[in-house]
Amino acid sequence: MDRDLLNYLLKQSETEKEILSGRKAALEAYEASSQGAMVLKRDQVIHRGQLINIMRQPRFIPFPTHSHDYVELVYMYSGSTSHRINGTINVKLETNDLLFIKQGTRHSVESAGYQDIAVYILVNPEFFASPSSMLGEENALQRFVAGAVVQNDSVADYLHFHLSGIVPAQNLLENMIWSSIHNQRGRDAINQATMSILLMELLNHTDTVDFYDTAQYEEHLVLKAHQYLEDHYATASLEEFSEMVNHPPYYVSRVFKRFAKMTFIDCLKGIRLSRATYLLASTSDSVEEIIAQVGYENSSYFHKIFRETYGLTPKQYRDQRKNKS
Repeated sequence: MDRDLLNYLLKQSETEKEILSGRKAALEAYEASSQGAMVLKRDQVIHRGQLINIMRQPRFIPFPTHSHDYVELVYMYSGSTSHRINGTINVKLETNDLLFIKQGTRHSVESAGYQDIAVYILVNPEFFASPSSMLGEENALQRFVAGAVVQNDSVADYLHFHLSGIVPAQNLLENMIWSSIHNQRGRDAINQATMSILLMELLNHTDTVDFYDTAQYEEHLVLKAHQYLEDHYATASLEEFSEMVNHPPYYVSRVFKRFAKMTFIDCLKGIRLSRATYLLASTSDSVEEIIAQVGYENSSYFHKIFRETYGLTPKQYRDQRKNKS
């Protein structure tokens, strides 16, 4: 780590001074125009004709949930910060970690302290058109870069590289920061070339990357929901499961229906009815006892849905199974 660069980055900016004095909120320039759906546009943060811009994250205040139409790289030069991705995943960046965030991904950032220096590299997706053709074999980084160009929603929402001990990558990032700070002649071309080399360097370290995509997470969520219904069918509810996984019921319901091709409630009903048929065929428990065991309090409703599903009353179903055995 370059001590001179660190000391420069530790200095309070005018924005931070205004934040500490209570006169400025993070992202305030975008809040009024975003109407609650805070989306940062590339022409607001990347100068016309440029493909890359570099800035330091303002400290001392959290960044509210937002997304952007450009790719964002966050390099943790010193200290640590915590990001929440799509309201579901917490990512903590330690010193020398590098986070790629795909355009359109919703995220927020916790307040950074004095020693927490995060440098943001804002990249117009068009920049990746050339590097994507140079990255060769398919891997998480290649898919992310290629997907950024065409705005492919199926690629990972983020890539989290752990670059501690990987000095070449650290040096390249440091060079880009210095170039931006000193406003070197031709800095845009220098930073674009350096970024291309950085991507090539990162290809040698894909074993250090963590990544996540919404589709995989949601599919796992539905599998978890189905297991919950199997294990707790007698008392299960959408509200209870939603609280367990820290998501609102409407989100769980929507995701479940998309992946399972049925609603959460219909799946629960199917599991309860299946369990009821097993108990009718294998036990001598009364129909009323079985109704209570599978989680129904309304006997009339159970008889109604049982007959709709199997074309028989519970007693007729039990008698028919006895005659077959």
